[in-house]
Amino acid sequence: MKTMIKLSLGITLSLFMLSACNDESTEWSKDYDIEWPLTTITGVEPISAAPGSVVTVSGTNLHFTHIFYIGTLACEVIEKSETRLTIKVPAAATAPSSVSVYNVYRRTYVFEGSNFVPIIP
Repeated sequence: MKTMIKLSLGITLSLFMLSACNDESTEWSKDYDIEWPLTTITGVEPISAAPGSVVTVSGTNLHFTHIFYIGTLACEVIEKSETRLTIKVPAAATAPSSVSVYNVYRRTYVFEGSNFVPIIP
């Protein structure tokens, strides 16, 4: 009887541990108790450029940038520091679009200034 209870308890504990280890939804939830840094954008210069051009983005915590977007297009990040990003405008940029940054802590910030306007030759 004791062996059966120990075995049952062991299986229950193992299943609990496996389910707790595989639950990624709580690790990155908005209710997480650690305030992960938010990356912000304060300016984009120039706000209008041709595809392939280099653009400078200013803001805060930009060194945590994982992906910089023009609309839904990911941009090549050439250089990054805490307050500045240098990005290359993607060749597929053809319409005025918002700019946003997605950081390594899975937080997104959308610039509320002007939309980026690609100059099409």
